[in-house]
Order: sequence, then structure tokens, then C-alpha cells
Amino acid sequence: MAQKALQNDAALDRRHSLAIRFATDLMTQPNAMTEELLEGLREFFTDDQLIELSLDVMKWNYQKVSVALGTDREVREGELSELHFNEKGQWSFNL
Repeated sequence: MAQKALQNDAALDRRHSLAIRFATDLMTQPNAMTEELLEGLREFFTDDQLIELSLDVMKWNYQKVSVALGTDREVREGELSELHFNEKGQWSFNL
């Protein structure tokens, strides 16, 4: 599945393509991340930016544990919920 996601970034510039590869690898197989990918990322991103990207990816994947365990709850039963961000970057569900 990760390989399929990588095929969809053909129209992106190299910087964004590398960021998507990094996020995909971090979510699916972090131990398989290559030195080549990391070297490419360092052409475009500082260490602080890579740390921030890593934390953002991990933050938005925290729900995988509760989904896998079947302990997640729907905000609105049987419906998708819209996620909104305010000007400070804080998120909320539009209930």
C-alpha cells in the first residue's frame, strides 16, 4: 500500500515527494527508511524541520492504536466528522 501511495506523487516537486515518502515510511515501516531518503530530505529540510515533521506525522497517527483495539468512538455515529482548524492551528470537530 505504501508503494501505491508513492506513485501518486509523480506531479509533485522533489521536496514534497521526499516529505511524502518520509511520512509514508514513518507510518508504515520506519525501520526500512533508507539513508538515501534521509540524505535527500536534508537537502531541503533542517534537522528541526525533520523533527517537527516526524512529530506531526506521529501525532496524527496516534488513533491507530485505538482503532486496532476497537476502542475508538465515532464522534457522530455512522457519519464522517469534519475536522476544522482555527487561525492558531488548534483543531476541533464541527459538531
